[in-house]
Amino acid sequence: MPTRMNFMPTTELEKRQWLEEFKNNLPQIAIDLRLDPTEVQDIDNEVTLAIDNISNVYNKKNDFDVAVQKRDEHRDVFFPILVEFIRRIKANRYYSRSLGEAINIEVGVSTKLPKSISDNSKLSLTINTSAQRVVFNFKRPAKHSIRIYTRRAGEAEFALLMIVNNLTFEDLRPNLNNAAAEKREYCFTLSKNDKEGERSAIYPVAVLM
Repeated sequence: MPTRMNFMPTTELEKRQWLEEFKNNLPQIAIDLRLDPTEVQDIDNEVTLAIDNISNVYNKKNDFDVAVQKRDEHRDVFFPILVEFIRRIKANRYYSRSLGEAINIEVGVSTKLPKSISDNSKLSLTINTSAQRVVFNFKRPAKHSIRIYTRRAGEAEFALLMIVNNLTFEDLRPNLNNAAAEKREYCFTLSKNDKEGERSAIYPVAVLM
């Protein structure tokens, strides 16, 4: 059964202050109570480590908060510039969809999948992206499930992401290595009674952080 420590404060800041005061006063208490010097030294070492651990967590959190703030401040300034740059690319007289797909700025898909996915059924979907989010909206035959397969850059094979029985699904996975943009590819099948139809065409999307 854990030992109760009602004397210990609840917040980390107060714990660190309590430990520091305990450490400062321990030598005199040890003399007055004639405590074993070896044991007192061991306790003093552990108290120092406890203080350092609290400080280390605080410093790490502070570094993380600073990094997040720096990232967000850069996004607030740069992303509108990037959006305007892409808008001008798409307005260019020489622009084509294939060029846009090459740099992953053609990310919206609205299409009907081939009938070969399932002998007696049809599947249609829309795919939309936003920061760290890919949203799927489906239309499917009754009593059919949708299997979503995906792969990322550098992955050779598609892997099953989710079996969906609803009409919507959101892929909320963070980008690998916190990349500012990530290319993902998806394909789909319909299944019924554990029988799976053919896979659809591949649909690439770009996901911004």
